[in-house]
Amino acid sequence: MIALTGCASNVALKDASDATQAVGTLTLTWLIHNSMEVTLDGKRYVGEWDSERCLNVECRGVYGNVAKVHRRHIDKGQAILESREGDRLDCEWVSHLPDVQGTCRARDGRVFKLVESRSKS
Repeated sequence: MIALTGCASNVALKDASDATQAVGTLTLTWLIHNSMEVTLDGKRYVGEWDSERCLNVECRGVYGNVAKVHRRHIDKGQAILESREGDRLDCEWVSHLPDVQGTCRARDGRVFKLVESRSKS
C-alpha cells in the first residue's frame, strides 16, 4: 500500500440550484486519516471520508462508460462533516481521479454539487 501523504484535491462546491456559481471550496486531503475539509459561507466543516471501489455500473454513475481497464480506479465516497457550531454537511460522490462528481447536503435542505477536481501535491 502506498500512502499519498500531503496530497490534496480541490473541488468546486456549487449550489445545485445555480450550478454556475461556486459557493465554497472542498479540499480532500489524502492522508492516513482520510481527512476532508469544506469552507462554505465562511464556515469551516471538517470530518473524515471513506470510499470503496465501484464494482457495478450503478455505482459508477457518470463514469459508467469508462474503459474496462480503468474501472478499477472508480470509487464511491462519503463523508459527514461538522462545523464548530454544530452545523453538518452530508457528502457523497463518485470519483475517477482527478475528477469527482457528487453532492453535499446541508441540514437546512440546501444541496451543493461537487465538480471538477484539480489535483495538486
